[in-house]
Amino acid sequence: MTVSLPGIAPGQIRTHPAPPDGFDARGATPLELILYGLPQRPDPAVMPALAARWDQIFSRPLSYITPTFQPMEEVLPDVGQLDPQLDANTNNSIWSGSVVTTATADKFKSITGQWNVPDVAPPAAGAGSWYSVAWIGIDGFGGNDVCQIGTVQAVTVAANGNVSKSCYAWFEWFPQSWQAITNFPVSMGDTLTGLLCIQSPTEAGFNLLNVTTGTHTGFTFAAPAGTTLVGNTAEWILERPGINGSTAQLPDFGEVYFDSAMASNSTNAAVDAGTGIALNMVENGATVATTIVETPTLIKVAYTAS
Repeated sequence: MTVSLPGIAPGQIRTHPAPPDGFDARGATPLELILYGLPQRPDPAVMPALAARWDQIFSRPLSYITPTFQPMEEVLPDVGQLDPQLDANTNNSIWSGSVVTTATADKFKSITGQWNVPDVAPPAAGAGSWYSVAWIGIDGFGGNDVCQIGTVQAVTVAANGNVSKSCYAWFEWFPQSWQAITNFPVSMGDTLTGLLCIQSPTEAGFNLLNVTTGTHTGFTFAAPAGTTLVGNTAEWILERPGINGSTAQLPDFGEVYFDSAMASNSTNAAVDAGTGIALNMVENGATVATTIVETPTLIKVAYTAS
């Protein structure tokens, strides 16, 4: 089924029917997985780690939902992406996390990762609003084609001292704006697993699992007109988003862990996030978010602002 949204061309988003009750992906045929928008099981002889991860995800009963969407600016007014043209080898004021780059013809075709949705807090006294996003994606350096899925976390302190928090799952194919997945349940403290499968340079399959609630959703999205995915970088990132086109204030997000952080390329070789460059978020000469490679597939991003 195609979805119609403001700013999204007809047919760009295709959703899939939810599997029947009692559906077990482990016993499904490849055609059934395609029908329900689920990822194919990687060949365990070629990519054993990714196959084991697939088995782990689908070994438990899941609740499947057909996603609904809403432009992020309607859910969190004025919040959106900044231009992702960054230098993959240099710390910056927007991203902290791991970036793996390939200079060969073996472009990335999938990426996966599991992360905790941080319970964000105001980093200082007084009224204000603070935002962070955690995501996995392909591309983003040296071009305007990043394809990503993740969560956004927000905290606001009103003038009377009242504190409100919110978080949403979302996806994006730049330069189109973020789209919130409005019926996908996500709360701060939940653990999420994301998977992006690049089906062609202009089409991708998105899968998102809330490990805490056992809820899964998936859909297919076509690239914006004139955009073709290069596929030369894979990323696991904690980001400071934009607010009214400027850099948002960063909340105290504690620690975000990207676990089972792996990608695969066009030769079916698995690539670990820990083999990439660890970027720190630096603002006015101070490191406000620090990336630590705990293991080849476990990346920690810690809030380190004073």
